Amino acid sequence: MKIPIETKRFVIRRFEESDLQSFLSFMLNEDSTKYLMFEAEQKTEAGARALFDYVRDAYDSNEPIHSYAIAEKENNRYVGSCGYAPYDDGIVECYYSVNNDEVGKGIASEVTSALAKLLSSEVEVRAYCHPENYAAHAVAKKSGFEPKGIQSHKNFGNSGELFIYERNS
Repeated sequence: MKIPIETKRFVIRRFEESDLQSFLSFMLNEDSTKYLMFEAEQKTEAGARALFDYVRDAYDSNEPIHSYAIAEKENNRYVGSCGYAPYDDGIVECYYSVNNDEVGKGIASEVTSALAKLLSSEVEVRAYCHPENYAAHAVAKKSGFEPKGIQSHKNFGNSGELFIYERNS
């Protein structure tokens, strides 16, 4: 999949150094990360900086990390992130997050729809959400994912609401 991806209002692109402060703002906000699978260390300033640098350094490596910034098209301002990771053969798991002051503007649905549509031409696209993260459930449904009930995540072992995007043929 070729990055950047443009939607009506946003660009899904690689993280840039100018995104760091907004990324830290998200990672250090307990409300933003309470349902997400980050380690405690990654929710500290040093840990979040290390994660940011790790992702950026991996883009051009043999094992790239598919974690991307969501930026406003008109001014390149970072508002959140999205991406995907291998789940199983022919299956990827996508994720989306939006900074707290940007919630409720349709950002996550807009970019997740675009990302899932592109990915689904090649692989099955899934999203797992914490059972109590109702906002993430709403984004998945609005983005075209179908709920499949509570399932155990094969890589992490935790239970979550599974959503599957209808694959394009």
